Amino acid sequence: MAFVRRMGGVVLCYEEGGCAVSYQALYRAWRPQTFADLVGQPHVKQTLTNALAHGRVAHAYLFCGPRGTGKTSTAKILAKAVNCLQPQGVEPCNACRACESITAGTNVDVEEIDAASNRGVDEIRQLREKVQYAPASLKRKVYIVDEVHMLTPEAFNALLKTLEEPPHHTLFVLATTEPHRIPATIVSRCQRFDFRRIPEALIVERLRAVCADNGWAYEDEALFKLAEAADGGLRDALGLLEQTAAYSQGRIGAQEAAHVVGGLQASDVVALVAALYRGDLPGALVRLTEWYMAGRDAGRIVQEMLAVLRDLAVVRLRLPEAAQEPRWQAYAEVAAACPLEWLLAAIDKLGDVYTHLRFVDQPRLVLETALFGIARLARGQRAAAPPDTPALAAPAQVAPAPPQPGAVQTEPAPAQVAPAPPQPGAVQTGPAPAEHVQAPQSGSEQTGPAPADPARAHRPAAAGKTASRTQRKLEVLRDLVQRADEATLAAVRAAWPEVMQRVKAERIQTHAWLIGGEMVLATPEEVVLSFASRIHRDAVMKPESRAVVEAALAAVLGRPLRLLAILQADWEQLSRQASAALGDELAASREPNLVDAVVALFGADLVEVEDGE
Repeated sequence: MAFVRRMGGVVLCYEEGGCAVSYQALYRAWRPQTFADLVGQPHVKQTLTNALAHGRVAHAYLFCGPRGTGKTSTAKILAKAVNCLQPQGVEPCNACRACESITAGTNVDVEEIDAASNRGVDEIRQLREKVQYAPASLKRKVYIVDEVHMLTPEAFNALLKTLEEPPHHTLFVLATTEPHRIPATIVSRCQRFDFRRIPEALIVERLRAVCADNGWAYEDEALFKLAEAADGGLRDALGLLEQTAAYSQGRIGAQEAAHVVGGLQASDVVALVAALYRGDLPGALVRLTEWYMAGRDAGRIVQEMLAVLRDLAVVRLRLPEAAQEPRWQAYAEVAAACPLEWLLAAIDKLGDVYTHLRFVDQPRLVLETALFGIARLARGQRAAAPPDTPALAAPAQVAPAPPQPGAVQTEPAPAQVAPAPPQPGAVQTGPAPAEHVQAPQSGSEQTGPAPADPARAHRPAAAGKTASRTQRKLEVLRDLVQRADEATLAAVRAAWPEVMQRVKAERIQTHAWLIGGEMVLATPEEVVLSFASRIHRDAVMKPESRAVVEAALAAVLGRPLRLLAILQADWEQLSRQASAALGDELAASREPNLVDAVVALFGADLVEVEDGE
């Protein structure tokens, strides 16, 4: 004689003369057993319970959605609901012989089929033969076909007629994570339910219940970290919680959760953002070094920073009510001090870095450079902040992030000199220190050295120089517009597909960068492309890449054309100003500094081209 008692994730099996203890994973121990216990799928719950209440249960259902959202669990609840001997309204009682056997998976009338390993036409033919027989002990036979998209086309064809007109005692439930791979003929014979990703708040609520049931201490930050990593899947969240509890011996802390999911502690990332806004570059570098030594790669760091910056922007938009929510309290101080414009600019800059990290050889260098640029942007924001804006207090000494297990402590990096805040529309006119140094877009940071005294940026002389440089940039663009040739533009556009094919055959990486360009203007000697991304523009203007494109243009069109690339934001702004100034008289002759404007527009590697004009 034996009986089973379930306690949390532990199943106690009592037998005569002893007791055997076996452990059951959390996602199995906490699998929902009733419709009321389903999490995050109210539309599915309401539709199925209404169908049960009115006796209109269909013969076939198709459950679609991401993993861990309750598809198989719902199928089992439905199987119990239609076969329960003592139903509680529309809910199964989970106490009768039918419910207990279905829950234990021992009832022969409820069959779970893994289509990934039973995907052939022979298995489906056997299924067609079995459905003809009456159920052995239940009211209806239920076939749950998981990962149904893995069936072969021949197997789907063999299933069609049976799925359309099954015996009255048979119920089919098909589950899949890839509904687009299922033939329309199958979908049309089923009632389709799309399971949604479960919101983080509902996942955290369930994780709290699990922790309370098991007597685990937890931090809300840790639970939100696990819920975010689960990406809408409750099964994944329970698995991560179980792993964290095993790692930390029942204490679910934020640091332990970050270690398990392979990410960073949110409070540490918030501290890094605060350091960047304060201009504390040594502190930011120390934290970054700690993360690298703990095994975090640049892509994961950028991903975590983007998530925290997004959260800070959300809190900033919702202050002060957001500060009352427990989850956002740790963000409130930093969000109140950081301007929304700076947060959005940081998100934009890191978004570009995240997109292009896989194309660079030194991702850490690219990330550190981006952080310097974000810190430089903050100087102008701090100077323009209202007097009543709360300031972020700088620590008395550089406090590195708490090291992850196995992390190596490092010395603080030397202090960096932060340049002065940029002026709106400022253009870099000094000599380019490297091949790809480009002028910033209007309102963005300068790329050249800044004056030592921040007040110099506000002096009238500096404003006059900025206006002069802007006028020179307008003059370059006006010259191109005046020499524009519609016939050349039409010819280049017609030949562009062939040019792209030649570039792809010669240098596929250049082809990938070139895809992001839009042809905006052509003269008898030049072709001008605009790029939304500065990284794309810089890559195309490298000598080796530009040479390949120009060679393809010459081969297809039969005449040489120079390639020029400009940022889309610069093109839109300057073209509007140039069009307005076309009827006005500018300077009588070009200044020698016109070369600087060409550098600012198209890159330092074109100086030799424009200098001879």
